[in-house]
Amino acid sequence: MTLTVKDLATPEGLQQLVESTGGPRGFYGNPQRSQGIQAVVTDAISRYPQVGQVPVKILPNLPNAFYNFDKGEILLGLVEPIGLAHELEHANSVRQEGLYRNVLRAAQGVSRINNVMALPTVLALRVFLQDPDRRDDILSTLAAISAASAAPVLLEEGQASMRALQHSPDKAQALRVLGPAFMAHLAANLKPVVTYQMGKS
Repeated sequence: MTLTVKDLATPEGLQQLVESTGGPRGFYGNPQRSQGIQAVVTDAISRYPQVGQVPVKILPNLPNAFYNFDKGEILLGLVEPIGLAHELEHANSVRQEGLYRNVLRAAQGVSRINNVMALPTVLALRVFLQDPDRRDDILSTLAAISAASAAPVLLEEGQASMRALQHSPDKAQALRVLGPAFMAHLAANLKPVVTYQMGKS
């Protein structure tokens, strides 16, 4: 099911969210959560009116939420309201900056490839390149490229979290959700850097 952000500010949109994720006994059947979703959406639209048009795809089997930079939509699974607030910050920052969005998309693409290819690359270099100095030079270069591609992604994640935290009425709860989420992004984006560095002689 796909709604728009502004739909989630209405009782009808919230009802659709509840019904598509397990009904009254489901995750968003909890009034505190559904009202929290409505509150963060209403707050975001008051600050960024154009974000109201952003599509929101409801995915009841997704244990998190994320902003799809390629399609310009939010994929909303089962998350606390602050998680949606974070994605709304992405939607606003990316909507404003065409070049910025392109840089982020490119950086995410490099990071995805690196996460898949880092370990096989290290193993292949160890098998097929016997010169340790040349191998270490290549791995150092790959580690530097990986770090450079991770930087804009991590910067955007950090800024989105900080803005969501700034506007959260319950900052302690927000930190409990956003802190581990940022650490997961950090680990995922820096994993190739660590792999390339550890692969050196």
